[in-house]
Amino acid sequence: MSGASVQAAVLAALKSDVGVQEIFGTPARIIDDETDTPMFPYAQLERHEVNDKGASGVAGAEHRLTIAVLSRHDGLAAAKEALGALKRVVESGPVTVAGGYVVMQQVVYADTMRRADRRAFRGVLRIRMIVEEVI
Repeated sequence: MSGASVQAAVLAALKSDVGVQEIFGTPARIIDDETDTPMFPYAQLERHEVNDKGASGVAGAEHRLTIAVLSRHDGLAAAKEALGALKRVVESGPVTVAGGYVVMQQVVYADTMRRADRRAFRGVLRIRMIVEEVI
């Protein structure tokens, strides 16, 4: 089980949620790379840290993902609503990871703020997961 499979599973779970699609469109504008012409609102995976956390002879890893939400319409309330939709998916239960068993999945931080350009709002969601390899 690789970090890429965990990342793909999280993004797929977020993109497939109906509540997320109501805010981010269909297909949901949730990306893991840069875009020169974004459509607002959108979410972007900014960081994915992986640390070894194996136990009892089972390979495992701690994953910390940071997802940013960017919105230009309807102020801070819209950015909070978008962030809340993503947060609800994470808190609704573990994602399905190919070759892995999600031992723990939680939101450790969520916040929204006005960006320096004063035209956009930014939300930040940090997710922590412990995933063990299925043997």
